[in-house]
Amino acid sequence: MKNIKKKLDDNIQHIKYLFNQTSDLVVRNLKFGNEKSEHAAILYIDGIIDTQIIQDVVIKPILHFKETVEVKNNLINLVSEVIESVNVKTNSEFQEIVDAIVNGKTAILIEGHDIGIIVDNPMWNERSIEEAHGERVPVGPTIGLTEKLKSNINILRSIIKSPMLCVENTEMGLISKTQVSIIYMNGIVEKGVLKKVQSRLSNLSVKYILEARIIDEVIEGQKSIFNLNKTTERPDVLASALYEGKVGVIVEGTPFAIITPSLFIDAFQTPDDYYFKAGRFTTRIIRLMGFFLSVYLPAIYVTLEKFHQDEYSKKIVKSLFSDGELLPAFWEMLFLIILLKMLTDASFRIPKSAIILISLVATIVIGETAVTAKIIHPASLITIGITFLASFLIVYRGLADSMATLRFIFLLIAVFFGFSGLIVGTTILILYMTNLKSAGVPYLTPLIPFRYKELKDTLYRGDLKTLINSKHSYPEEK
Repeated sequence: MKNIKKKLDDNIQHIKYLFNQTSDLVVRNLKFGNEKSEHAAILYIDGIIDTQIIQDVVIKPILHFKETVEVKNNLINLVSEVIESVNVKTNSEFQEIVDAIVNGKTAILIEGHDIGIIVDNPMWNERSIEEAHGERVPVGPTIGLTEKLKSNINILRSIIKSPMLCVENTEMGLISKTQVSIIYMNGIVEKGVLKKVQSRLSNLSVKYILEARIIDEVIEGQKSIFNLNKTTERPDVLASALYEGKVGVIVEGTPFAIITPSLFIDAFQTPDDYYFKAGRFTTRIIRLMGFFLSVYLPAIYVTLEKFHQDEYSKKIVKSLFSDGELLPAFWEMLFLIILLKMLTDASFRIPKSAIILISLVATIVIGETAVTAKIIHPASLITIGITFLASFLIVYRGLADSMATLRFIFLLIAVFFGFSGLIVGTTILILYMTNLKSAGVPYLTPLIPFRYKELKDTLYRGDLKTLINSKHSYPEEK
């Protein structure tokens, strides 16, 4: 059956069938009206609704409902009007009733009527608002987003107190529906970007959504080693992006927001840049240097060791490249990169009580023992240490995977082709990045294509008053 029937028992049995006779589906039968002649059923999932609210705003008003001859044919509308809830609607389709129940709402069916009443009163368990752990800053707001979409919208509206803030809600998933919200500032948002996001999401067809990564990939629209969208767990970062004309997407159950377009230069900006007076001209340059060190330093070391040892004295060669170690520089780099990757991965997954032990073991294995045993040269250890330290400057802003991939690619190029290969590889990388687009916006803008007016918030932070009052614009896709 597609539509609700007038026979109450048939409707209840069909809903139980659709829920596979699950034991937590509660059916509360009741009689109301002057002579208790009207029969109704209240259906909900136990544990995800507030039963006290059901008792106060649904059952009591219905039981006190006074029926007259004039209202007999308009019973559904009148019953829905007496329910003391801000969100009440009616629907005649079984699928809508079922979707409402699984989303923590309450359905009311009445004998002799082929329309159901839906009352919104969910009681989902959720964690309290906490500090944003992945994007900590020394100055500024510290709260992070949660897994509940409505809570996130509430936080965002507490920051952006404007009717220009628009939220478009949609449900995705064939088996299990997940709510997704597209957020933007009307009148400020880049229309082309918004249309592209709306179009790509409207074409998504999946059975279910457990995390926002599938949404992220759909919005990106192409495969790339770079993240063409930015993710953030900070509501203030999301608010700032919306003021700049960008589009945000929040997925129910995911404690972070997706921001598009995301440009290469965005990875070197942090929220506290706008709170400090110092560092306007140096902080982002240092982060950019960290990116280059993280990507190129191991490759440069391998190139110098393999192709240019003869250009240095024996003392320098012994100090920097070779002192009878078992492994050549390339394998030292590869070994250390893999070992540190294992250590990083393990540190996020083992119990917190074991982190100190892992750190101690890693220090012994990677440090003193490997050097003393003549397996790894001390300079190799220093090189990898600087590489990973530099990567931590921007690891949480979308370039972690990109840096790891590029580091390995340039390491391979270096061992075979030296500096000539690195120059050619860098040229190909720039051409590749030039052709990338984030929601239709060139990934390297405003550097390529060069846009002088947009440089005010790139490698340096411009005057705050000028930044706040200026309008951001993005080159349109051709």
